[in-house]
Amino acid sequence: MKRYIPIITESDRELPYYLVQAGRNWNQEHVVRPNGYLYQWIQVVEGEGELRVEGKTFRVKEGMAMLLLKGIAHEYYAVSPSWIVDWVVFDGHQVEAFLKRTAGISSSGVLFISRPEVFSAKIQSILDIEQRDAPLMGVQCSNIIYAVLTYILQYTSTQPNNSASNLNIRLKPLFHYIEQNIAQPLTLEDMAAITDYTPQHLCTVFKKTTGIRIFQYINSVRIKKSKELLLQHPHMQVKEIASLTGFEDVNYFCSVFKKHEQLSPSQFRKIHY
Repeated sequence: MKRYIPIITESDRELPYYLVQAGRNWNQEHVVRPNGYLYQWIQVVEGEGELRVEGKTFRVKEGMAMLLLKGIAHEYYAVSPSWIVDWVVFDGHQVEAFLKRTAGISSSGVLFISRPEVFSAKIQSILDIEQRDAPLMGVQCSNIIYAVLTYILQYTSTQPNNSASNLNIRLKPLFHYIEQNIAQPLTLEDMAAITDYTPQHLCTVFKKTTGIRIFQYINSVRIKKSKELLLQHPHMQVKEIASLTGFEDVNYFCSVFKKHEQLSPSQFRKIHY
């Protein structure tokens, strides 16, 4: 078992994210905190445990992690002979905003991890910094905490195999399909069939993965293609370019183009020649 408890300076506390403690391959003991603690990321390496928080009980095992928010009462304990975890405790004035606004996490609980090794590597890098007694340790650890937070956004979900990174892999055939068929009508039903999702679930997954609605994405690809055609074929009519990029109505094409580029198609072509 390895553990690192840094000396936290006043300048460290002014950082947006700062390290409080970290450990690897820790045989987790029974913990009860009626008044909560700081922010904690505790991922399971081996064995099983249970987390009790906010009136709920979660079973936590390999491939899963507990994310505990600051000041929230909790209890966790092993239910197997040993419960080995990697963990990091952190704080900072930007943590709450990142979790709530960026990651959409507003309560403590359990997450499934698609790539647990990337978290373990970051925690190990904290221990390596401690061993080297590196300069600016607080700033380096702050960068690592930020990386861990971004990994939570990328590689975790409340359901198995549902992290943004895994969803992106499942959507790759759809991205290719859209690129190859951009001039054709693209129906939600046909696109759902590519991914084996229902049409409604595809909309949900696409928004979670990309941050935009699926038809917004399609329009952005169509506008990108139309810009290429406008420049490659200076004498091609705008109406024809609209048709080649999947817009049946030239007025709608011009409206979407202007929304994206703040210029009409003709103005865009003109300023590039």
